[in-house]
Amino acid sequence: MDAAVSTHQVVIMDDHATFAAGVSALVNSDPDFDVQGIFQTVADLNAHFEVTVPDVLIMDLQLGDESVTSEIRELNYRHPELCILVITLLDSRTYVHDAIAFGALGFLSKTSTHDQLNEALHAVTQGNHYFGAELGASVVNIDDEAIPVNLLSVRELDVLKRLALGFSPKEIGFELGLSDKTIHAHKNTIRQKLGLRRQSDIIRAAFSAGVVNVRDLVG
Repeated sequence: MDAAVSTHQVVIMDDHATFAAGVSALVNSDPDFDVQGIFQTVADLNAHFEVTVPDVLIMDLQLGDESVTSEIRELNYRHPELCILVITLLDSRTYVHDAIAFGALGFLSKTSTHDQLNEALHAVTQGNHYFGAELGASVVNIDDEAIPVNLLSVRELDVLKRLALGFSPKEIGFELGLSDKTIHAHKNTIRQKLGLRRQSDIIRAAFSAGVVNVRDLVG
């Protein structure tokens, strides 16, 4: 296979020009990767994606004062083949958990080393998750708030686990031999019993119940 075929195309979205240029130089130093462009806004990124979709997007979770975590979900919906690697200074578990739930494959701190960036890029292009040490610790400490999971039935725990792992109600219904309507009813009951609103809350509840651990999330 020639180099042109095996090279993974990469784009970077970050509004810190100097940092983005440094990441671009590091990525381009690996012959397996080639940076197509650097973008500072979601609009510019989406305009590029209308022309060509890369293999990997390296993105921060915040542009200026605006969180772009939810953009991960939109990108995954429109481009399911895209591998998203987050590089961020944000240390809030909520940001990390939402990014996981929305479909990011890799997570690094902006203080990560060149070797960690290289490892992360190779991991995500192989379809694997990669957590830097700082963010990995944040994922592990997901269950530090009490959640009354004892209120759930065995069936509801089964549904909770699959929801936390990102399965759709249709997929869960097929696996458990139940209708979509029944799974939606279980999902609503779980949310009501545990007071859950966000996908990150569902993940945290699954950790608290012991039906999901970090190995399940990282594959």
